[in-house]
Amino acid sequence: MKVAVVSNPRHRAGDLIEFLMLRAVHTFHRFVPVDLLMIEGEFGDAEEGFLSELFRSIKHRKVTLPIIWLPHGTGWNLPPAPEAVDGNGQTVAPAVLLERIRAAAGGFPEFRCSPFEATVAELGADGSIRTERCAMIVPEYPGIGDYHVHTRAAYCSENMDIPKALEMAQLSNLAEIAFTEHSGQLYFCADDYWNGRYVWRTRGTEAGCRVFPRMAEYEETLREGAAAGKFRHGFELDVDRNGDVALDAADRRVAQVRLGAVHHLAERFDPHIAARQFLFCTESLLKYGVHILAHPFRIFAWSGLPEPPELYEPVAELLRQYGAAAEINFHQNEPRLEFFDLCLRKGVKLSLGSDSHNLYEVGFFLPHFRFLDELGVMGRLDEVLFRFQENSDRRG
Repeated sequence: MKVAVVSNPRHRAGDLIEFLMLRAVHTFHRFVPVDLLMIEGEFGDAEEGFLSELFRSIKHRKVTLPIIWLPHGTGWNLPPAPEAVDGNGQTVAPAVLLERIRAAAGGFPEFRCSPFEATVAELGADGSIRTERCAMIVPEYPGIGDYHVHTRAAYCSENMDIPKALEMAQLSNLAEIAFTEHSGQLYFCADDYWNGRYVWRTRGTEAGCRVFPRMAEYEETLREGAAAGKFRHGFELDVDRNGDVALDAADRRVAQVRLGAVHHLAERFDPHIAARQFLFCTESLLKYGVHILAHPFRIFAWSGLPEPPELYEPVAELLRQYGAAAEINFHQNEPRLEFFDLCLRKGVKLSLGSDSHNLYEVGFFLPHFRFLDELGVMGRLDEVLFRFQENSDRRG
């Protein structure tokens, strides 16, 4: 049995600690899976709505990880702790289990400051308890950037806000951040976009999807955010079945950073046709001049199709040919080591993208660094990671 403990978050108004707590919830639900999460100690100011985003995200993302809240003091409107829990076959009070883990760990790190460490305890059948620490912030590396962060202009934004995202980027040791909004969502209404109609019935045709212009809204969002700090901006570019990229020539001035992504396939029932279409759309994006191919191959799982490993070689070769980077992305996605290893062998750069739709995700690179470690490149990040300056003058 594994138990994670977050101790003494000590919230103060405006410190964003709730998003680091949310990061811990998602970490222990998916990336460092445990059977139980305990959040205990001094919670700080009992500010109204302090944990509302945490509970909203747990519900939205369908997180099933059991959480026990054990705050010191009163004034917190939290789910009551159960009278007893199963501690590896032995029924004990939550407070008793917590103190056993505390004793085994020699105390808990406080969760109120960087690197925001939690304790993970593995309870043995013989009563032993082995503990280790898990940080929510990866170590600082020169030049690390998150080039895939969304804004409030996204239909799929949960709580995005540029000033707060910049604060999260600073907390997460990022050297650079880029806001890259879905281009298709800035030209089509939500219903046409989510149902993929823009892929079939593209703009500029008699039967095409109605244009629903929102570019001005995105630009206003960027202007408002500019007062909070420096950032880059651009698009996560969508492409239709004809290979036409959803970005007007007049709007390319906003496209400082260009990601390319296949979010919808016109053909989703024949795997062979879908594979050919994906390859065609991918090359169309690369010809256009994208810097980064976002979440390669995710569309197959989203379309209910098996991921085609026979495309790893041609896609990696296209990336090499056009000088674009491959994005490591864990947002509803499982990147494949085989593909990224092939990219590395071809000299293709790797980009880190949080694909943030929630503020807790900005600069959340714990899974990315574990992936880089599996690839065996942690000792040479300067060689393998994408830096925007290297490609900023690319033209399609």
